Amino acid sequence: MGQAKKDRKKEKTKPDPVDDDDDDDDDDEEEEEEVESAVIKRKKEKSRKAFMGMCRQLLALIPLVMVLSMQPLMFKERQSGVNAAKLVPLQLAVSGAIKWAKTSPTTLRNPQLNVYLNTTARVLLTPAEYLEHNHGKKSKRAMPAEKTWSAAWGKTKKSLNRVVEGDAAMKALVAAPFPNVPLIGSYILVAAAMLAFLAPGLEYLIVVGCGMLLQGARGFGMEPQPELYVTGVVAVLGILAMDAANKKTEAPKAKRR
Repeated sequence: MGQAKKDRKKEKTKPDPVDDDDDDDDDDEEEEEEVESAVIKRKKEKSRKAFMGMCRQLLALIPLVMVLSMQPLMFKERQSGVNAAKLVPLQLAVSGAIKWAKTSPTTLRNPQLNVYLNTTARVLLTPAEYLEHNHGKKSKRAMPAEKTWSAAWGKTKKSLNRVVEGDAAMKALVAAPFPNVPLIGSYILVAAAMLAFLAPGLEYLIVVGCGMLLQGARGFGMEPQPELYVTGVVAVLGILAMDAANKKTEAPKAKRR
């Protein structure tokens, strides 16, 4: 009798077998959670890249506005017997290109290139003429007919001649000996600012152009203006935004079971 009671107690205290089906269900739930988190991460990654890319494009507009509005990036104060001098990258680039075309064998063999060059220069000068008659010093005296894009295009014919002729400071910058650092920097800055909105990475050339203007124009006694620093800093911010948009996140490590 005593032995039978002991056997019954052992049967009662024996642990129940582990249910394998419950473990399989838990593993399936963990896998579903991992899949959902990966999808959410990809969506967040796409949103982040799109946002940083948009920020880069918005920042690229600032150097473009600086160039097309013909802001002076370097300036020399007026001194006794010497007029004030300013360096406007678009004016310097246009003046240098037109004067180069007059003596270049390439344009002499193909005169049609001069037509294309003049047309391109007038297109680049049109926004400045439009702003001048709508928001500049001439806006109060301008007639309504002069505040249109077509009127601004018509006025670029005279403004192009003024830019090519230039003042004493402009002539000195264009005629500087090789390597003409300010002129080359103007070419780089203008070209990069025009295309940076569509081509990521040209912000590096904008920084290079600003640096060349800063170093080259100091030899002519000019000092940098706030617009130069704004253009360079904005280009650096655009580079950071581009790097953030292209940054790849590491794939999540698989959990050990």
